[in-house]
Order: sequence, then structure tokens, then C-alpha cells
Amino acid sequence: MTRDERDRKSLVRRRELLPLPMIPLRATRGWLAESATRPDQGTWDYRPLVIGTGPGDEALVLVRGRDREDRVLVHRVGGAAPAVVLEGTVPASFVQPLPGGRVLLVAARGEAGTDNAQVWDSAGHLVASAFVGDAIEDVLTTPAGSIWVGYFDEARDEIGMRQLVRFDGTLCPQWWYPYPSARADLPNVFDVMALNVHEETALCYAYTGFVRVHSDSVTDLGPPGVRGAHAVVVDGARGAFVGGWGVEHDLVTPFALRPGGGVDVGAPVGRLVLPDGRDCARLRLTSRGAELAVVDGDRNRYRVSLDELLDGPRF
Repeated sequence: MTRDERDRKSLVRRRELLPLPMIPLRATRGWLAESATRPDQGTWDYRPLVIGTGPGDEALVLVRGRDREDRVLVHRVGGAAPAVVLEGTVPASFVQPLPGGRVLLVAARGEAGTDNAQVWDSAGHLVASAFVGDAIEDVLTTPAGSIWVGYFDEARDEIGMRQLVRFDGTLCPQWWYPYPSARADLPNVFDVMALNVHEETALCYAYTGFVRVHSDSVTDLGPPGVRGAHAVVVDGARGAFVGGWGVEHDLVTPFALRPGGGVDVGAPVGRLVLPDGRDCARLRLTSRGAELAVVDGDRNRYRVSLDELLDGPRF
């Protein structure tokens, strides 16, 4: 197929999707408006580098110092701990809260022998540092302090090749997804595209598999029936995939988990849009149970629940 043929096919598919109902995101307050104290504007570049959504409503916002690339301010939204200054940080792609006011920073890329993850305490002291694998797609922490990491298809090191790894609060691996040679009954989860972490359970959606992990027990949920989704939102047996390849980037597709394993996928119910109805793209989506937290390219924050995705207001 030529490029022109692919473009025409994509255009036809987009026209098929445009009549679908539009499902609006809910805007949340800007993080600066929620700040109780703001350190000197001359010290910090307040364009957020990274925003990470933790358990509950807590979000961490990372801003860089104007004088040093490795000096950052971590501001908390919806959390009790105050902002903290960290010096000597990795070039973080992900920031997550840990119990006791600790902060996790992770760089998406790295090489074995060079640390790309750090844990800092509430006073801004480095307490753990390690290499946690290259080609990191997503990082989510749990209320108990476990750290789930999923890897995309460029992982080549011993850690990343496992594709899904749970670390403890000192950045030591607690659990690895088994290689197919060790567990022939489980699917490969090559190229993790989305994680959903709720309490201590992780739902992993990958190019080659769809699984749930609780403690060290893995359940094969079967072929998901949707390709290229960016997020998975779930509440019990009911859930939704958000996104897809190319022009399907905003699709919302419902599914039901069968009691004995497997997933039944329905027809798309709508397209995710910004609160004013504009198309949304280049979003960072964070799934925690039945809630989806969204950050756009301008670092604006939004939320939407599974109930809203499936049964909420439409445009």
C-alpha cells in the first residue's frame, strides 16, 4: 500500500468516526492556583516538566530550576506534604508519590550501569538510586509503596526485556513478568501500551497480551480485541479502552471481563474531547481503577471516570 493509499484509508476511517458522540473531559484546577506557597519566580521555571498522578487525587508537579538542569521543585496538589527541592536529579520522564512523603523520579531512557531512577525523602534527601531498565512506557506507584513499570518495544536490557516489573521502595525488583518459556500458559506482554494500577493490583495492556497481576498471581484476560489503546479504565468486570492507532486516537471502546477469563469488546461509544469539544491529541493518560487522569501538551489537567465514559454527558 502506498502512502497516498494509506492517507486515503485513514481519511475514510476518520470520517466514519466523526459522527460518534463526543465525551468531554472534566477540567481540574490549574496547579498554580492550588499552591499554598510559591517559591521565588526567579528561581524556578514554572512550566511543568512532568505531572504525575498518584493514588487518590494526589498529583505531583515537577518544575526545573532556572540555573541548573538537575535542580527541581516537586509541588504537590491534593497532598499533605509541602513542596520539596531536589538537587542532582535524573532527567525525569515520570514522577510518582511514595508513602511517607517520598518522591520517585524515573527517566524513560537509560543504560545499564547508569542509574535512571531515584527515591527522595520528604526533606529532599536522596535515599535510593538504581537502573530500572531502558525504554520505559509507564510508571505507577501503589498506596503500599510498590512501583509498577511497563516497557515499550525498544527494551533490550535484562530488566526491560521482562516488559512488566514491580519494584519495592528501594528500587529492587520484587516481581518480574515470566518469560513465555517459563509460563507457556500466559501470553507475552511485549510492548506495554497502558497500565492501570488500583490499590495493589495492576492491569497491563500490551501489543501481545492483556493481563491482571495481583500480588504474584497473573490472570490472562485474553486477546483484548483493540489495537493501540493508550489507556484502560476498569471497575470490576466493566471497563473501557481509550484510544487506538492513528485516527482512532480518541476512541472510547467498552468491554466486559468474563468471570472465567477473556474479554468481550463492544462497539465504540464515542470520542474523547476537551471540555469545550475540541479534539484532543498528545495526551498523557494515567489509569487508576475507574478513574482516568489526563494531562495535555500544555500541562493542563483533566479527569474522567468510567461512568462518564460509558454513560455520561455527550455532545
